[in-house]
Amino acid sequence: MRRAMRAVRTGGAAIASAFAVLAGVAAGGAQDYPRLHITALGMHADHPAVAAGETYHITIHVHVAQRRERLDELVLPTLTNAIDLGDERRRVAAPGGGTDFYEIMTVSSPEPGEATFSSAYVDAIDPAVGKPLRYSSSALSVRVAPAAGGPEAIDNVTQSVEQTLHDVLLYGGLAIAAILIPLVLVLRRPRTHVAEHDETPPVARPVLPPVDPLRAAIAAFRERGDDPSLDALRNLLFVRAGARLGATLTDALQAVGTRDPALAHAMTIAERARFGPGSERAAATRELFEALDVLLLTGPVRA
Repeated sequence: MRRAMRAVRTGGAAIASAFAVLAGVAAGGAQDYPRLHITALGMHADHPAVAAGETYHITIHVHVAQRRERLDELVLPTLTNAIDLGDERRRVAAPGGGTDFYEIMTVSSPEPGEATFSSAYVDAIDPAVGKPLRYSSSALSVRVAPAAGGPEAIDNVTQSVEQTLHDVLLYGGLAIAAILIPLVLVLRRPRTHVAEHDETPPVARPVLPPVDPLRAAIAAFRERGDDPSLDALRNLLFVRAGARLGATLTDALQAVGTRDPALAHAMTIAERARFGPGSERAAATRELFEALDVLLLTGPVRA
């Protein structure tokens, strides 16, 4: 089946075959599509920009409401300026029911510019309406920079060093001024006489609680509700799980294991809220806030 899926990526003949199957179903022929209720189908890269020749990963996530052992019906994207070095398929039983499937493609882009990936999709019969539907992800693009050591890379490094020196001089000067100005004001302030027997107790200053990055990220997402604030929240959840920066959901779920089911559930729902179909993101977001409330009550908050 993996070979059949890869053959779809070659283009015209496979697309014509897919339309022929759809026409056969519409005409009342044998319906070979599975009956699936798919609530999320998303595709993302672990890095938005890479160097030419560098390997990176494209992860396709599909959430099926039913319990299922395989998802051979997933059609992988067509690659432009990208070479498929190998695929890895993972299956995770979702804590709230259903099954999450992950197709992780290891790819490399040989030329600077842009690598593009067409939509991944699944053709299935929706049990709610009894009709065949095509569930598709969004298309994806990754910026490809020149390989390290090339002329363009040297220019970029030079500009980066110049910008860094500029920032160091600017912010360093501001930091010194921020220290010296209050010190000068204190030294010039006239001294006041304090009575020798003044027994007035000092006024205790309130101790403010430390800022919790996770709660701050949740509050920012509640206020803004956009993709960047959701990405920041997902990154903090992954870090809390013990995964490295840029890890996939599968990596984060493996890192947390069974020690924190509430965290695993919140990360899974956050993935659906970020990469699920637009028509279902609102419901997934509400479910995410409920999962986060449970997460914050299960133990000490740590970033």
